[in-house]
Amino acid sequence: MKSAKEFAVWLHDRFKDVPDGVYLSREDITSLSNRQHFSQEFVTDIHYELTLKGMGFVAGNHRDKFYLFHLPETYWQQQEEAHQESHHSNVHIITKQHTS
Repeated sequence: MKSAKEFAVWLHDRFKDVPDGVYLSREDITSLSNRQHFSQEFVTDIHYELTLKGMGFVAGNHRDKFYLFHLPETYWQQQEEAHQESHHSNVHIITKQHTS
């Protein structure tokens, strides 16, 4: 049985060069980690270990798919926005279109 840390290292080494990340099924994880069952704590521990290496690991809504992905390095406010609006307000300007 692999520990979360051992499994995280294996996932990172195997998939670190896949830019779009991958997903694994519950059966994949049980088979690859040599476990009969695993808990959400195991998934959380894998995620923690992977974040130290710039990757993340999360479960889908139904916990039938688990997603391995690269963590973004760009802060959301550094992205160019089409409209330079205040980030502190949810009120948006409505422009009136003139008809001829």
